[in-house]
Amino acid sequence: MAQKPSDQTSSPERKSPQTECGTFYQLAIALSLLGLLSTAGCASAATVGEYPNQQKVIGKSKADVLACAGKPVKEQTRNDVVLLQYYREAPVLEESQPVGKGSMSTNRHGCWATVVLTEDRVTDIRYRFAPPSMDASNDCEAIFDPCVQ
Repeated sequence: MAQKPSDQTSSPERKSPQTECGTFYQLAIALSLLGLLSTAGCASAATVGEYPNQQKVIGKSKADVLACAGKPVKEQTRNDVVLLQYYREAPVLEESQPVGKGSMSTNRHGCWATVVLTEDRVTDIRYRFAPPSMDASNDCEAIFDPCVQ
């Protein structure tokens, strides 16, 4: 059998300009959503690590901590453990950033420091940032500045 030559040539399919435009917009939307999702991931809690003042206060007595850090916001006793809670907020001038001739306000932030005392000695100090997404360790470290001088 003889084959008839085809009238159509075998060329790759071409997309219409509308299809190419639609594909471009879908790709742009997908990339935008991916960007938003990755930015949202950045709003996680700040990492609380070991800081110099925090470490230097460990081993001190309750009287030493009260003498250098002052009266805590709250004091609790649980079994044989005493918890002293301190809070320090960022200074007001730190809350606004200069922009041109004015200023732009930023989020108010601070830090809770919980001093854990066992048998009248500091065994741990825990920092908790407020808001949790902002590293406010400098505020907590400032609570214990007088303790390490």
